[in-house]
Amino acid sequence: SMRVGMRWDWETFPEYMDSLDKQGLGVNVGALVPFSPMRGYVLGMVPARERTSVTEAELNQMKQIMHDGMKAGAFGISADMNQEDRCEDGSALPSHVASTEEYMAMAEVMGEFGVGHIGWTLGLGHDDATLDGFRKLISDMARVSGRPLHFEGGNAPAEWFDAARAEGLNIVLQEVAMEVDAEFTLAEYNLFDYMPNWVNPLVGTADERAAKLRDPEVRAGMKRDVDHGPSDQGANSAMQDERTDWTTFRILEVAHERNHKYEGMTIAQLADQENKHPVDALLDLALDEDLLTEFSHIVAFGDENKIEQNIKNPYAHISVSDGGAHTRFLTVSTWPIHFLSHWVRDKQLMSIEAAHQKMSAFPAWFTDFKDRGTLRLGNWADIIVYNMDELGLQYEKPIFATDFPGGERRLIQKPKGLRYTIVNGTVTFEGNDCTGALPGKLLRSYDMVS
Repeated sequence: SMRVGMRWDWETFPEYMDSLDKQGLGVNVGALVPFSPMRGYVLGMVPARERTSVTEAELNQMKQIMHDGMKAGAFGISADMNQEDRCEDGSALPSHVASTEEYMAMAEVMGEFGVGHIGWTLGLGHDDATLDGFRKLISDMARVSGRPLHFEGGNAPAEWFDAARAEGLNIVLQEVAMEVDAEFTLAEYNLFDYMPNWVNPLVGTADERAAKLRDPEVRAGMKRDVDHGPSDQGANSAMQDERTDWTTFRILEVAHERNHKYEGMTIAQLADQENKHPVDALLDLALDEDLLTEFSHIVAFGDENKIEQNIKNPYAHISVSDGGAHTRFLTVSTWPIHFLSHWVRDKQLMSIEAAHQKMSAFPAWFTDFKDRGTLRLGNWADIIVYNMDELGLQYEKPIFATDFPGGERRLIQKPKGLRYTIVNGTVTFEGNDCTGALPGKLLRSYDMVS
């Protein structure tokens, strides 16, 4: 879809910004300099996945790219340290193996501009393979850059977060307002990339995966990770508890009639019935169906009490999903409807005004989107008009659409109760019907500095 649907008239980050500026946009766009592609551009993509340090010349080149990106109007930098996010061959992302020196250098460049923020996806780098090391790194980056840094709140105990804020560090938490339910087959997805013995067996074609998953030694390593946790688990301890909770891992749809009796079962129930280890129960069923069994698994944030406490934090924003990264497997984009209907209307967790502040004004403030995020005379007219009483979702479960470039499929879940979506004063959606208008603008950070 990206090969077919994207414009490829750029190489550098400033050229990418200019390309966006020339095409019609349905929404306003503010771009972050992406760390992994930048490191890959300087070192080469394979060395960037393997080398844990850079030369002085390479570091200077990275700093120059960061400087050029900020000068062109970037809103900061983003880095993904989540160990389950990997390259197509199962290897690490460049951001996983980068040194603290590199991250601090990027923070120093940001400090020169006085605008933007640092977006950080949870996880540990090789230099900071403890939670204490991770927290020191993000604290140092916030301190050196002088800019807001936001990251997933699961790695932030209240006392540490409060101490960082008391020190004057502008650290903000990302939170999700609902449970996240993945739908997938083992032929094309690996939910367990954070466990080292699960990475290689689920790389390659379906036939290649099946051959590895039948190997007893491979199975033994996979079960060790599940039973005892990976030795380098670190910040992924909460993920381990959620992902290997077999009571939330369900058989959604089987490929063969002979296995129809298993539909709707959890893996825990299947393992009990078959008297097998849950890993064996999962893999044996999938292998019997050429890895085409459809599974459903709650992968995060399934505890309502935990969600409630997280989203009540005054320094947490919930305007975060996966940015469309998992469109074949997740529909995290439903969070605004769920937040407003479930937490605000039904649970009355907070007022509508407080909810709008958390969804809109707060993220606009820490990302430096000037004159946006609030309904105020003189601001840009980016508005959602909705009927609170009617808010909900059209389908009980997400459905597949094939409307991506190249005919690729994606999961969708349409809302009920939305009246208008307005971008820069122009209606782009009437209910769920797209008007075809493209009033969005490329935002450049230098325009946001007073």
